[in-house]
Amino acid sequence: MCYVFERDRDYAIDLPVIWLGNLCGTWLAAFAESLTRTGPALAEKAQALCRVKLEDGILSIFILAVFCNILIYIAVDGFNKNPHELGRYLSLVFGVTVFILCGFEHCVANMYYFSMAGMWSAKTLGYVLVMTLGNAVGGVLIPLLRGWLNQTA
Repeated sequence: MCYVFERDRDYAIDLPVIWLGNLCGTWLAAFAESLTRTGPALAEKAQALCRVKLEDGILSIFILAVFCNILIYIAVDGFNKNPHELGRYLSLVFGVTVFILCGFEHCVANMYYFSMAGMWSAKTLGYVLVMTLGNAVGGVLIPLLRGWLNQTA
């Protein structure tokens, strides 16, 4: 989402297909892991995490998802624009680490958790869609702000 305004229309049209691909991929990864000796323990931890997410309010989920993709944008943009190789990778590591430690919501990560927990329902799908919308808003916030500031300068 972060670069939707910098790419062509076909990219924007591909985003729902990418979302569905991520959903399928996370489900397949969770299914494969459920067949291993670590599957039951992972499922138990995922269930506890998912219960917390599903007990949260929609506005909270949305805001946490916005913050998540602000950090993801900063991480990816830092990777793309940092002239130093180490700085590029540190940008990614710190951006992702901070969003995880803060408990921010990422729709694709949560697709995996809900799949691993076996907790898909209409409510779950609704929450993942709210997370997706929040991630989209967070992902385009800085590019839109940057574009607006460049136009007014």
